[in-house]
Amino acid sequence: MIQLEDKEIKRRFLLINSIRITILFVFLIIAILSLLFQISFHIIPILIFIVISIIVSLLHFFISNRKSTRFSIYLQIFTDIFILTGLVYFSGGVSSPFYFLYFLPILISAIFLSRRDTIYTAAFSYIIFGLISDLMYMKVIKSFPGPFDFEVTNEDFIYNLIVSFIAFAFFAFISSYYFENLKRKGNELRSVRENLKDLILVNNMVLERMVNGLIVSDAEGKIISYNEKAKIIFNLRNNSNILKIIGTKSISELRENIIKSHNRQIIELKRKDSILEITISIIKDIYAFREVFVLLVSDLTTKRQIEEVLKQKEHFALIGEMSAGLAHEIRNPLASISGSIQYLQKDLSLKKESKNLMSIVVKESARLSDSIEEFLQFSKTSPLRKEDFDLAIVIDEIIEIALLNRKDIHFKKRYGKGNNIFADKKKINQVIWNIVNNSIKSLGGNGIIEVNVYEENSVIVMSVADNGAGMKSDELSKIFIPFFSNFTTGIGLGMAIVKRILTEHGFEIRINSELKKGTEVMIWFKTG
Repeated sequence: MIQLEDKEIKRRFLLINSIRITILFVFLIIAILSLLFQISFHIIPILIFIVISIIVSLLHFFISNRKSTRFSIYLQIFTDIFILTGLVYFSGGVSSPFYFLYFLPILISAIFLSRRDTIYTAAFSYIIFGLISDLMYMKVIKSFPGPFDFEVTNEDFIYNLIVSFIAFAFFAFISSYYFENLKRKGNELRSVRENLKDLILVNNMVLERMVNGLIVSDAEGKIISYNEKAKIIFNLRNNSNILKIIGTKSISELRENIIKSHNRQIIELKRKDSILEITISIIKDIYAFREVFVLLVSDLTTKRQIEEVLKQKEHFALIGEMSAGLAHEIRNPLASISGSIQYLQKDLSLKKESKNLMSIVVKESARLSDSIEEFLQFSKTSPLRKEDFDLAIVIDEIIEIALLNRKDIHFKKRYGKGNNIFADKKKINQVIWNIVNNSIKSLGGNGIIEVNVYEENSVIVMSVADNGAGMKSDELSKIFIPFFSNFTTGIGLGMAIVKRILTEHGFEIRINSELKKGTEVMIWFKTG
């Protein structure tokens, strides 16, 4: 027997039982009408058997819900055969028009049991039918006078037995063959469905665990599928459209661009905190879709950050070589020149103009020496000497020095409690000096610099904000690149040094700036 799911068998069995009850109720109505209109009084036994059949069928509903479905099927078949035999007996035996109802248990056997069981059911039905017909024909048992009782000749009797045998056998063979194939195809279909479910499950697991985002849309750009990564990146919802994601005006324009790029268009999107690369392709004639757009989304933020670090390291290596050469070739001769000029200033009697010129030489020599010293500091890498110190005290010392020659600058300070950090004090001193010095340069004259130190999520945070010139977005993106500077003085290594020192410590820095409104520098001094 080809196995079906138990729930499916029970559902089919109850359906057929419902059909049987419906047919029996139709016969019941016909029998009652025949009795009411006095067509025949001999139909009473048939009416009784119809009622018994309905009651038995209703009991099968109860039994099928309490017992196993297979037991209910066997019970239904044998009950039907015996009830039908009684019906045949009371309606004329071999001449009964109801003997075709034996097809019903044969059909049930074909639907729910094997081909062998169906043949057995047909054989048992024919044996019972033939036995009751023989006993009635040979007067072994008395025939019950019914509406279909009439004399049967030997030829008619044999003919009816042969025809019924052929009918039972043929119906058993055809029905069992048909339902056997039907059940086999149903099992194959269920197997395909299960395999498809597994494939869909595996496919969904792969999509959800992809590092990249995946989006599929129809020919009009309406998104029909996406994985969790894509949903998070673009905050996707139902009825979203890929045009909003990639910023293209129309589907026709997008399709044309993809075709021009040999079915692989690459778009780079720069967002506030990330850089995305979207690769778009077209797949034609897939299932019910004429064509679909497939978008593969990659997050290039980390890659760009690594590239930026590598570029900075290249700059650092180049600057190291340059600074070593400059220190060797310029520093000593420059010191000699500056010393000689200072000696001549004291020894010679010069005019005022000449003294001014010499002062300019000494001043510019000192400025050039400072630049060389800055080169040396930037290229020099020394191990961190960490210690525990109060960040607020260091800031106060630097502000005090900064205000010596700038009485027009006003500092507003707000410190929280517990401002100790664990770091290289000398290098953090240099970081704060460079940041404060840049804020003073940005003001250009009178202005206010706000310095805040506070604790946030167990991390000490320092904020230095000014209301100075500020920067454009493109200038802000280059702030940590060596030799880039917005100021007329200096060589553009201050913030590069700040970035390197903080990176060595594992601290984070963020700069917010708006042109003509000012700049804010924030540093998170993480301890873990």
